[in-house]
Amino acid sequence: MNIKAYIDQFTEISHLKRDQQFLLLEQACNDACSKLKFLNFSLIEFLIRAVFIGALSGGSYLLFGYSAWLLVATVFLSLLLSRVAVTEINSYLLLKSLKDILLKKAAIEACVNQIKNN
Repeated sequence: MNIKAYIDQFTEISHLKRDQQFLLLEQACNDACSKLKFLNFSLIEFLIRAVFIGALSGGSYLLFGYSAWLLVATVFLSLLLSRVAVTEINSYLLLKSLKDILLKKAAIEACVNQIKNN
């Protein structure tokens, strides 16, 4: 997964420097991969593309019959739509993990501040 593409994308960390954003995004990516166990971002990407190509190609075959140009157009459309779906799913998973990491850091900082004040 290209983490650099997500720098300055999330408002939760957009105020930070780019290197700090990269480190947080890297932690979020590792956290998301560890939570998904057997699924990782590349496997999700492959599965979604395969489902989109299969579903749209099968649907166009059932509706319009076999045509070479229609098959090519359907595969192209499937890849385009799957790209959007993969980007949205990856962004969602990364943002979810990023929020978890930021909550943990905020809780740790609150505990440290409380200890310092006592």
